[in-house]
Order: sequence, then C-alpha cells, then structure tokens
Amino acid sequence: MLAASLAAAHAQTTTLADWDFDNLASNPAFYLNNSNTPSASLGVVGGTATQLGMNNSYTFANGEGPGSAANCDILSTGGASTDPGNTGSSYGWRIRGNSNTKNSGAGEANGWNSAAPIGTQGAEFSVNTSMYTDLMLTFDINATGQAERNLTVEYTLDDTVGSPTWLVATITSTGSAATFENNTSSANTVLGNYVELSGAGTGWNNQITATFGAGAANDPNFAFEIVNASTGADCVNTGGTALNNSSGNWRYDNVDLTGTALAAPEPGTLALAGLGGLSSLLVMRKSRKA
Repeated sequence: MLAASLAAAHAQTTTLADWDFDNLASNPAFYLNNSNTPSASLGVVGGTATQLGMNNSYTFANGEGPGSAANCDILSTGGASTDPGNTGSSYGWRIRGNSNTKNSGAGEANGWNSAAPIGTQGAEFSVNTSMYTDLMLTFDINATGQAERNLTVEYTLDDTVGSPTWLVATITSTGSAATFENNTSSANTVLGNYVELSGAGTGWNNQITATFGAGAANDPNFAFEIVNASTGADCVNTGGTALNNSSGNWRYDNVDLTGTALAAPEPGTLALAGLGGLSSLLVMRKSRKA
C-alpha cells in the first residue's frame, strides 16, 4: 500500500518552469530593462528565456538597415490567453527589434525578416530537467496580422556549446486556433511538424502543446525554442501573403514546461542492494581463503 502511494506521488505532473509574465508587467522599471531575457515566473526549477534573431544585419522595407537591435517588451494584448489572471486582455512577451537606422517613410524595421534561416527568430527557453522525465510543453501565442505564420518547436540536449544541435519536437496539439502541418519536401520550411498560426482578428492561439525525445529527460543542459518554421518564399504572414519585413510580431504567454519526478529507489530496494553487495564480498573473501 505504501509502495503504491509513493509511486502515485512520483507520477504527479510538476511545473518545472512557467513564464506568465504577469510579475514583470507589475514592475515596469524591471521589465523595460530586462525584457530581452526574462526569467521564469513560476516553477520548482525555474529557467531563463532569451530573444532570438532580433539582433541582426538584415535589410528591411524601404531600405532600412542594415541591422536591427532587440527591443522586446511586456505588454497587454487584447483577447485572453489561458492565464487565469487575464480575462479581457493578456500580458505577453512581445518579440521584436528596432532598426539601427531610420529612413524616411513608413515601414520601420522590427527585427523579423524573411531572410532569416529556419529556427533563428523567436525565443529560446533553458530549463534544467535533472531528475524529471515525461516532459511536456504548453504555450499560448498571439500573432499579429503581419506576423510570421509558420511556427515550430525545437529542442537541444546541450545548450552550453557554441552551436548546439536542434531537434524538431513533436507537436501534439495545435491549440485553439492554429493548424497542424507536416513538411516533407520544401527546403524553405522545417522538415517535420509545425503549425500555421492565426493572426489579427482571431486573437490568441492557446494551448499549443509539444513533447520531446527521451534524451530530453534528466538533462541539466536542456533547452527548447519556439521559432520561425520557414524562410524565403515560404515565410508568409498570418494571411498567407509574403512577409512585408516591416511589421508584425509574436507575443508569448503561459510558456509552461512540466514533467514527472524520476522515482527514487525505495528503502527496501536499497537494503536488498546492500545485502547483495555484502554477499558478493563474503563470497570473494571465501574464494581468496581457498
């Protein structure tokens, strides 16, 4: 009975790290200076997030650039995500950049660009998953009308190296508004599964979920990223037309990584292991005396 209770306790899902950004929104002096790298709001392990690709050297609409500097922020966005504290609007982490040069006319650069390679624009989240398995990611994302439509989730088993290997995660649910896709041919879109986001007028794409390979469990150097799935001609906005390279962004909320604790050896098992070791030692001593 006790063993069954312990097993059930170990099987409970635990939030390792969650970014809901509400704590940052309540402290403007903090988030205005740190919104490019926000820490997790909740979770037994916690983690760090980093914008990706907003510091770049691309040329933008109306000849702006070359170059964009990251200028991410926390802002209230109309329409509710699944954050319990948000009803009519939701605080989200807006990923964007500002042009390094400002030419006359409309269309200031905002960091996002169709020339960016697959998986290089969006955000990375690093979480120590030591002693946890059965990892699952859930997140909400708001894509504006001119934002990139195609999104993929990737992960690495070692984010400490200079150029880590990124693997495509398995999208298990597209949530409330996104559409599931699987690419097997185009060189301009990630090979494997990705989602097409709905944009302005549709609101938040809530509760997109993904899982990872077995190697992601019990890994102190685990990281995942929620990033652009396409480049070049495949890089379109949420309406399906070519990215204008001058506006549009993604806003993240409730980025939640969960897992179950690895079961610790029960006392009885440890005792038996100890007796087994002692027995082996006695056999070895008898053998030497013989």
